[in-house]
Amino acid sequence: TLKMKNFSKLLVFIGLSFVLSANAFADVAEEIFDRGYKAFVEKDYSGAEKHWKRSGDLGHVRSQNGLGIMYRDGDLGGVYPEKAADWFVMAANSGYAYAMFNLGMLHKNGSLRDADDVSAYRWLLLASTINFDENAKFQANLLSQRMDKQSLLVARNEAQVWINEFFYGLQNQ
Repeated sequence: TLKMKNFSKLLVFIGLSFVLSANAFADVAEEIFDRGYKAFVEKDYSGAEKHWKRSGDLGHVRSQNGLGIMYRDGDLGGVYPEKAADWFVMAANSGYAYAMFNLGMLHKNGSLRDADDVSAYRWLLLASTINFDENAKFQANLLSQRMDKQSLLVARNEAQVWINEFFYGLQNQ
């Protein structure tokens, strides 16, 4: 029983170490994001890009979304919608509704090589559902006016599959 108590203490210690290191990891990503945000506000877009890439690679969704916005809007000297979409997808697939909205709008406006209304509607619907975003709902409703019923059904189904996988860990059968 003495060995079992020591083993239990070791497991608690290891578990606590993981929790603390995850919190420290998140704090570091947030600090790097803050440096990037300061650079962005000061219109040092290359500085913002440098910091946000570092924190974005650590999974920081606001950094990922920020990079997407800079690439979409041409803050770095050119408009790069495909690069923007890559960063928006990372943040969106982590559940970040603002990135879902931005990604939906890239598709809706035809800014991407593979832009399509089904993807646009799916991302706008998800942004509206997750964040109760009225603008996302409005844009999805506008988009639905030019879509046929089958495309709407496909988009809604894809959104439901995403929700099931993200929130419930259910795989589509």
